[in-house]
Amino acid sequence: MSHDRKPSGTWAPLPAPRHRAWEEASRGKNLDVATPYDPAASYTLGEVIMHPRFGPGIVQGVKESGKIYVVFEDDTRVLAHGRK
Repeated sequence: MSHDRKPSGTWAPLPAPRHRAWEEASRGKNLDVATPYDPAASYTLGEVIMHPRFGPGIVQGVKESGKIYVVFEDDTRVLAHGRK
């Protein structure tokens, strides 16, 4: 008797968990009109940006020190802005 059993049904990996802040921040936003991210540009609260590595994000905080808090689908990150 063999103990090698084949799984029944179809197995698929679970989708990546969505960051709760992303769900709230992206609600009602048009992600198709995202501004390409550029550290030299300045951004405003609520603006939708497109980061080349992280994808679409929504600006959730702006600091005077040249940093912005951006919520992405997988995490919240601090990015530079207004750098000349």
